[in-house]
Amino acid sequence: MGRLLKIISFIVILFIVTIVYAQPQTPLEIVELFHKCYAKACMDEVADYTTPRFRDNKPKSVWVVDTWKALHKMNYKKLTSTLLDSKVKGQRAVVIVTVKISTVGGDANQKEIFYLVKDGERWLIDELVVTDEEVDVNKIQL
Repeated sequence: MGRLLKIISFIVILFIVTIVYAQPQTPLEIVELFHKCYAKACMDEVADYTTPRFRDNKPKSVWVVDTWKALHKMNYKKLTSTLLDSKVKGQRAVVIVTVKISTVGGDANQKEIFYLVKDGERWLIDELVVTDEEVDVNKIQL
């Protein structure tokens, strides 16, 4: 009985550690989660890593539904994404990604500039700027 209790305790601790460490911890991991889940069934996970400002002060569930409908209406698909650069300074971070998307209007190449803020121990996406111009992370003020 004592051995069984030790095994069960070990499994519970392992499960908790796995959950804690499986969650995104860095600005890069948050942006990777965004690209993995945006416009997909796991989009509600992205909402947990955004600020109210990013969501236009909408509750997470409303933002997910509204964004989901808009993206599906335009037949949005992300085809590729590649990290270009990133910078962290104190409680702020910027991550620049180049992506290729597809919509009903055709395919497009664009750069996505994610601005993140640290809230306690968590990084949250605070703003997303989409551009087709060259971006130099060293010129971005945090």
